[in-house]
Amino acid sequence: MYLYIILLTVFVVIPNIILVYLNRQRLRARTLVPALLILFIIAIVWDQLSVRLGIWSFSQNEIVGTFLGLPVEEYLFFIFVPLLSINIFLLIEKTGKST
Repeated sequence: MYLYIILLTVFVVIPNIILVYLNRQRLRARTLVPALLILFIIAIVWDQLSVRLGIWSFSQNEIVGTFLGLPVEEYLFFIFVPLLSINIFLLIEKTGKST
């Protein structure tokens, strides 16, 4: 069973889809893409080092597969979790301005 991808989809990807829709007028690709790219690169380096040094590992039974030594799900995590944080911030900020 691919628990990692299931949890990632339910708790990160689906909420992101909803929040991207809700924040569609406030999200700007011009600033969002570079921010996500920088975080993505930092996360890959951090994860690669941590796995190679044995700080953490991944159960092969719980992942879809690997790419360059990391689970495919990790790459999705590196994009969707920061995006979720940005989306939650924008939603809270928008809600705060409405009151």
